[in-house]
Amino acid sequence: MITPILRSKDTIATWLIDTAGNVGISISDLALLRRIQSLIIPTFLSTEEAMVWGSHLNPEQRATLLDIHRSMSNAARAEADPQRMVNLATQSQLMREAVEAAPSEVTVG
Repeated sequence: MITPILRSKDTIATWLIDTAGNVGISISDLALLRRIQSLIIPTFLSTEEAMVWGSHLNPEQRATLLDIHRSMSNAARAEADPQRMVNLATQSQLMREAVEAAPSEVTVG
């Protein structure tokens, strides 16, 4: 745990880091960490597999996957090792396919 230097009304007194290295510095971050931990994402082997999996997500899971996709995409851009960058970018792209296949709104009918 790390104590933050700056505090806002949403900032928690101690930063929390989960086992994957994700950092929570605010109450909203803690909620996101909980959502990330509850969403089990398979290693996609194809676009079709990602789209089928993504089509079964609820809106909250879709939002969580979108947050994870953005983080993975940013990590790929910052990665110095070319093979790791390609692996991260590929998984990020497959997650984007899953996000796009997920329903974005709850339909009432």
